[in-house]
Amino acid sequence: MTTSPQLPSVVRFGAYEADLLSGELRKSGIRLKIQDRPFQILAILLEQPGLVVTREQLQKRLWPEDTFVDFEHGLNTAINKLRDALSDEADNPRFIETLPKRGYRFIAPVSASAAPRAHLHAVAPANSPTPFPVPAIAPAESSASSTPAAAAKSRLTTYLAASAMLLLCAALITAWYFFSHYRGAAEQSEIRIAPLNGLPREGDAAFSPDGNQVAFVWAGEKGSYAHIYVSQIGATDSPRQITSSSEGTFEFAPAWSPDGHYLAFFRFNEKEKDLAIYVTAALGGSERRLYKVNSYRKVDALDWSVDGKYLAFSDSPSPSEASQIVLLSLDTLEVHSITSPPRGTLGDTTPAFSPDGKSLAFVRDTLDVREIYVLPVSGGSPQQITFDHADIQGITWTPQSDKLIFASSRQGQTSLWRISANGGTPQRLPIAGAGWAMRPALNRQGNRLAYTSVTYSSSLWRASLAPDHKVIRPLEKFISSTGLEEGPQYSPDGKHIVFQSTRNGYHEIWRADADGSNPVQLTHFAKNLTGTPRWSPDSRWISFDSRPAGHSEVFVINAEGGQPRQVTQGDSENGVASWSTDGKWLYFASNRGGTWEVWKITPEGTSATQITHHGGFAALPSPDGKFLYYAKGRDVPGLWRVPVDGGEEVKMFDAPPVGGWGYFAVTADGIYYPDVSTPGKGGLFFYSFANQTNSLAWSVDKEQPDNGAPALGISPDGRTMVICLLDQPLVYIMLVDNFRP
Repeated sequence: MTTSPQLPSVVRFGAYEADLLSGELRKSGIRLKIQDRPFQILAILLEQPGLVVTREQLQKRLWPEDTFVDFEHGLNTAINKLRDALSDEADNPRFIETLPKRGYRFIAPVSASAAPRAHLHAVAPANSPTPFPVPAIAPAESSASSTPAAAAKSRLTTYLAASAMLLLCAALITAWYFFSHYRGAAEQSEIRIAPLNGLPREGDAAFSPDGNQVAFVWAGEKGSYAHIYVSQIGATDSPRQITSSSEGTFEFAPAWSPDGHYLAFFRFNEKEKDLAIYVTAALGGSERRLYKVNSYRKVDALDWSVDGKYLAFSDSPSPSEASQIVLLSLDTLEVHSITSPPRGTLGDTTPAFSPDGKSLAFVRDTLDVREIYVLPVSGGSPQQITFDHADIQGITWTPQSDKLIFASSRQGQTSLWRISANGGTPQRLPIAGAGWAMRPALNRQGNRLAYTSVTYSSSLWRASLAPDHKVIRPLEKFISSTGLEEGPQYSPDGKHIVFQSTRNGYHEIWRADADGSNPVQLTHFAKNLTGTPRWSPDSRWISFDSRPAGHSEVFVINAEGGQPRQVTQGDSENGVASWSTDGKWLYFASNRGGTWEVWKITPEGTSATQITHHGGFAALPSPDGKFLYYAKGRDVPGLWRVPVDGGEEVKMFDAPPVGGWGYFAVTADGIYYPDVSTPGKGGLFFYSFANQTNSLAWSVDKEQPDNGAPALGISPDGRTMVICLLDQPLVYIMLVDNFRP
């Protein structure tokens, strides 16, 4: 391919590096696959960064006049492939901006390098022209210079030529000087992204006050229970383990004291179900227990106030109540709440003090929709900062306390964004890799950013069921992608299966044939979470929930596709619906009365009626149409039963465990449900309606169910089980040097 002679051999932008001589594109040193035509377009755009390159210019450069080709289609295809290689988006570009009906513009900062390469000769070949041609020396007795006038003319010509050469050399030297200094400054300030330690299963990074150390959580080489470690940036020594505890306990969410002398963290005892805050010296040593947390399901972060007097975290009196941000006094060990989440929300989490100590940011969770709020520490009402109706996985402040960096799924896959502390339009940070970017942390100086990179996926697995309801091994991977495949449900006629998937970047509803073939996307919300699909008894309709306005609503869509129809209305949360056996009702969960209860409503959206009165969530009817089986809530263990029209509410089992509300299935013979007999071990059990007995159907070995999502489906004939299992995630801490907040 041809490139502009004005460009150096290598051009860098973000985490990418384009070698214009070899035609290679690399990301963080790893070579990417890219076809020649998309790379040619990239090279042309890099010739004039910041300037518009018209479609006509691209056509002349890439498609000569005698080439007969569909130029519009070819160019659009090449641009799309280039954007795919750069993980760029047309609607929110980081690198290539589209100017409708005009052309394209490269909008990211670039830096150049002309470093020599091993395969290039240091001396030009003998038959190559020299950069500056030297005129041939005239013969001494030339007749043209025999007269004084001719000699004077010759001297003048020589003088002018020499002067021109000197000026040209001076210009070249000056240009080289400024270019080399610019290049050096660019290379010094160029963003560099690399793994912090390269250790699998590490996360929760926290910078020390001087910015030279990172405390983090690591599960060790064997991937068992996680503990707190500290790594010195740039050192070759192994990370230093700070905490140690007995088997069955693990730590998370380290936070440095402002003076850098101590580390606070959470410790969870799996056997005792005990979560508490501890503090220890940053060099390791004795540990002090400070506070027992009441609701361990709502905790995700811990932060130390700037004056060193308080620890901020989330807690609530019980798992069924919304969590609040509370402050723990390190002088008195007393706690007091500083936020009051409205009824119907899951609560407030993820506290983060601003560096100037004047504000505290936190996340308010409304059933899978999370938004950022900022609260003045001196008192007052919190201000909502984001309005994306998306998931948020971590926030951190910039050093000047004027911006927030956060991890959000606002445009599909979780990535890093920046927003003003006063609100506004978030800007995407062009530093994330192929996985999810979560839990950002920024040092006080602002030049180093760390985040947890997670390549996370789940697949649907299929197994046969024996007449005694035992699962026949081995399981077979049924439906998979690079995203999340969840919520499998067979149609009552046995011809299809419906599920929720993130294979296109967003949670959407998909339908496939019963053997997993011919997948078809049914919904196109392109919002945070659309899920829990359920079939109508005649296999013609599918109910599901989605969050187009920030809270969940129940929808119905034709099984062949089309426009979804919203069933529920209002500002409350409504979701996890299933059909009555006669198809006349939809049973759904709603917090419209302040607590989660099971309700029913017609598919047309009328006659909403409350069924349960002591908590209810994710109800499934028995095939005979007499009872509803349901969980009490997303964070409450156990399975209950109530008549379909309401009445006495009876507890069936202590299982499913917390978060397992989506792992039970009701069949004509009984109920499949998960249970955990001992910490770390469990299986799938079957409860027989006829015998009223429980038996182990499947003992979980190394499989890891995807907790907290609908994940179990049984075929209508009772012979096949489909279950959602997590694929082995890849989790690393990535360090960004020369970051500019």
